[in-house]
Amino acid sequence: MPRRAWGWVCVLVLVLGLSCTRGDPSSPRALAHETYVWQRDWSPELVQAIAEAPAELGALRVLARERSGASRTPVDVAVDVEALARSGREVVAVMRVDGTAPLEGISLQEVAAHARAWRAKGVRVRGIELDHDCATAALADYADWLARERTALGDLALSITALPTWSTSSALTRLVSIPDGIVLQVHAVRAPTLFTPEEARGFIEAWARATDRPFLVALPTYRVRLRSGTRLSVEPQDVARFLTELRERPVKGVAGLIWFRLGHRGDPDAWSLPTLAAVVRGESLAPQFVSRLVDAGGGALDIVIENTGRVDAVAPARLSLSGNLEVLDGVGGYTPQGTSLVARTPPRLRVGERRVIGFVRGSEVTLAAP
Repeated sequence: MPRRAWGWVCVLVLVLGLSCTRGDPSSPRALAHETYVWQRDWSPELVQAIAEAPAELGALRVLARERSGASRTPVDVAVDVEALARSGREVVAVMRVDGTAPLEGISLQEVAAHARAWRAKGVRVRGIELDHDCATAALADYADWLARERTALGDLALSITALPTWSTSSALTRLVSIPDGIVLQVHAVRAPTLFTPEEARGFIEAWARATDRPFLVALPTYRVRLRSGTRLSVEPQDVARFLTELRERPVKGVAGLIWFRLGHRGDPDAWSLPTLAAVVRGESLAPQFVSRLVDAGGGALDIVIENTGRVDAVAPARLSLSGNLEVLDGVGGYTPQGTSLVARTPPRLRVGERRVIGFVRGSEVTLAAP
């Protein structure tokens, strides 16, 4: 074959290869990230967290109104609208409706009014969202209600949250055709499990098989205490493992991720901002702690441990000392055992948090690294 002809063959192969790569839905791609602002008390710490939220979080989905309790009493959240405007981020106003009962007497205009008022004050309002755990058997009626309410929203985009159990309903196709967006919740679906990567993967794959509509996935960043007193937590490493697999083996239809919820310094049950940023960016989540002795006066030394890593983590269960120890005692769950401090249930420290866990008197005292 002539050299010129070979050249055209090579160009053709290259073009076809690029076309196949661009059109391959299974090729890894970046996922969009947003977050829920789901606090009912807008403290200064929350306002600061909004200002310092990772740049990767493209929009804030803000709880604005609730219909709570058995009687679904309306409750408006005192949102700091100026803080939202200063953030410069897109915002979605969210209404939460408790329970699975019908929605008679409830209207999307309740939250749409908040969205329009925020927009008038300079907030980049994109739309509204309804968070309602409708019973799977009632999805057809839910679709009818949504269709009626949708017509009066004007230019406000509408999104709804969805449960994985809905994927088995014959009403799903019509339901998901009504809103502009769907947020699939994959946490706190089946008690007493809060989140596992394997279960979440199963949820999104089943949802993708049930509908061709693109959807977002809501991922957890929190801990919760059950009525029994049991504490359930979502470890950053588990969610990172889910994300790694999702990036390596994409699921058709997944358009992005929404983090529930944006934590702050006054919210001990949600991940710190550095932890959320590390998970979103795929950074190392290896725990790092530093222990030190701090002069407490009167010949005593405080034993201090600090989380110097990028992820909130449980502190070491044992710290060992050496030297001439005259007095050794622990606080905050740590107790002395010989020349060590030991905790049966070590505390969880947020990134940058330091804590006094005991004190010691003696000479030539040193601490072993955690």
